[in-house]
Amino acid sequence: MAHETPSERTETVATPERRRVIAGLADGTVETVADLQVRGRADEIAAKLRETHLPALEEAGYIEWNREEGTINPGPNFEEAGDHVADLPDPDGEPADD
Repeated sequence: MAHETPSERTETVATPERRRVIAGLADGTVETVADLQVRGRADEIAAKLRETHLPALEEAGYIEWNREEGTINPGPNFEEAGDHVADLPDPDGEPADD
């Protein structure tokens, strides 16, 4: 795995979808792809998660994703991702809980 700069690591978790994956793993509400509560066009959003966001998080080592079982677990670099998520603005525009 290539070493990323701090800005590249922050960028990896900058999208709302990726932040929800990391935050859900951190608070224990996400164990499977089905646990990611998708809103709006559910099929389109779920496809984007599977094709774009989950692979990027897995490549960065933030998650371990079993495609066959649909499970998601913290990866070897998960704590680093959690640190970055706390520094980013809330994707829903609401203040973060402290």
